[in-house]
Amino acid sequence: MIRRFFTTAAVFALALAVTPSLTTAGEADQASAPLHTTALGLSGYSPVSYFSEDGPHVGSPEFAAEHAGVTYFFADSAEKKEFLADPEKFTPAYGGWCAYGMAVDNYFPVNPTLYKIVDGRLMLFLHNDQANALELWNAADESELVAKADNFWAAENSE
Repeated sequence: MIRRFFTTAAVFALALAVTPSLTTAGEADQASAPLHTTALGLSGYSPVSYFSEDGPHVGSPEFAAEHAGVTYFFADSAEKKEFLADPEKFTPAYGGWCAYGMAVDNYFPVNPTLYKIVDGRLMLFLHNDQANALELWNAADESELVAKADNFWAAENSE
């Protein structure tokens, strides 16, 4: 019972933290949210770099590639080539939206440096003054959250 209270409180805090920024950005509601957070994927971070030992690093427009309407930057031609060979391996889950947000049926913007690789999938998370969605994710049952997030994302994109 106490855990459910804290989880509910955390979701409420996330919603409060995100709502003003979405309103300011002109987002009307969940139904009108785009499939991807921006046309520049991962705020310029190389998607391939998330899967390296050194972790994410910013790419360069000099080594840009597009996939599914989103442009990604890479540090060099080798990263770009690796991405183009299998873009689905490197693109973020849920169109780049917060994985925890998807699990609670909502769209939360992300901090591109707050991430986790789950079963080979790049998951991104919200982090601001009110909440750290990765901490909330790690404190819960990950397989349950993934299932909820996958179901929400599939339902949102079934049209």
